[in-house]
Parts: sequence; structure tokens; C-alpha cells
Amino acid sequence: MIKRLASASLLLLLAACNGAGNSATSGGVATGPSSRGKDEQTALMAPPAPGTMAPSALKGLSAANAERALGKPAFVRRDPPAEIWQYRVKVCTLDLFLYDEDGRMTVSHYAVRTPGGTSMGDAACLDEVLARRDGTPTS
Repeated sequence: MIKRLASASLLLLLAACNGAGNSATSGGVATGPSSRGKDEQTALMAPPAPGTMAPSALKGLSAANAERALGKPAFVRRDPPAEIWQYRVKVCTLDLFLYDEDGRMTVSHYAVRTPGGTSMGDAACLDEVLARRDGTPTS
């Protein structure tokens, strides 16, 4: 029963992150006034497990929800009007690019890089980051 409740909660979170519900989306970024309420609604939900979050769900996340989902970034660069959050694991680096949207920082783009230019899918890198959430960078 608890697993079903957690799964249902996760699905609701992913739907909210993908712009479902009351907010309109533009290019994957939440733009409606109800997007502020998502932070309050999802603050108590468990972070997603590896394999349960699509990389496209990163777009439109508030800074608070991105940190809740992925943990604290290993590196943050503030270069107004943007912030760049970097999540480093042994096999890849996930960069999130956040911009102010209606008074809150929101993920507008993400990029995946690998050491030595090897090939790795966005979903595989995100899964590695989720698996090592709040851990010490491995690279």
C-alpha cells in the first residue's frame, strides 16, 4: 500500500513537472500563475528514484524542486540573469540552467557531458545523479 501511494505521488509530481494541470507551458517551462503552488504541493513528497524521472521533467522545475529531486549541486555559478547548477558523478556531468521566471528561479535547459567525450544518454546520466543524490561528487 505504501509503495502504491509513493508511486502515485511520484506520478503526480512528474505530471506537475511536465506542465500538467492548470499552468500553461512554453518550451517545457511552466509559465502559469499556478506554478508557484507546485512548490508547496510537492515539498513533502519523496524524491524520485533512479529510472522514474524523464530528463524532460527537469525543464520547468523551480530551484527548490530541482534541489529536492536531485540534491544539492556540486557547483553553482551565478551569472545574472542565469544560475548554472552542476551535478557531477563519475560517468557524467549534468548541468542545469536556471533563469528567473515570475520571481523564482526555474530550470529552462539542461545539458549532459561525459569525460573524454564518450557517449551517454540524458536519461542514463540523470539516473546516475539520482542514485547518488546528496552524495559527494565522484569525479
